[in-house]
Amino acid sequence: MKNPESIKEINQLDIDFMGFIFYPKSKRYIDENFPVANILSVPKSIKKVGVFVNESLSKVVEIQQKYSLDYVQLHADESPEYCEELNEKGIKIIKAFQIDTNFNFDRLTAYEKWIDLFVFDSPTPLYGGSGNSFNWALLLDYQGKTPFLLSGGLGLHNIKQALECKHPMLAGFDINSKIEIDPGNKDIKQAAKMQEIIRNFEG
Repeated sequence: MKNPESIKEINQLDIDFMGFIFYPKSKRYIDENFPVANILSVPKSIKKVGVFVNESLSKVVEIQQKYSLDYVQLHADESPEYCEELNEKGIKIIKAFQIDTNFNFDRLTAYEKWIDLFVFDSPTPLYGGSGNSFNWALLLDYQGKTPFLLSGGLGLHNIKQALECKHPMLAGFDINSKIEIDPGNKDIKQAAKMQEIIRNFEG
């Protein structure tokens, strides 16, 4: 999220998380001039997530405290040791990984002690989302005990298919570009419809 009016609209929905990107190269970048009140206005029922890409530990901690973030989401090459240091500061962590046929889920074992949630996303040469889906059958190779969010090109066209995924560690969905009017500005009607479909799903 980035657009203040869009934040206010999405605040009204029954969602679990709201993300804010602190990566300067992102089209949705929250810079230092972004009013803190826009993020602090998010209801306590919605967890505030800050997304970072290979950022220094000190900067992540500074921003987490400034905006009272409930989670930080690490979206790049952050090591298990990096995650351990953040975890020891009492910060909850979401760690994203790009999944393709060559991905070895065994590498996640070193992270599990420090991570609250994984995000499994589509491969892209750039950091951040690609807007595309990956082959969800690959999730069957994940045998870990840390819950994950499914990400990558999720929208009204495929959310019902995503809900059919039966993996026991699937905790939810990371939805972004497919319900956007423009970067950081969500279509409230599409977002509300997505929420309705997910909340009412019986599978």
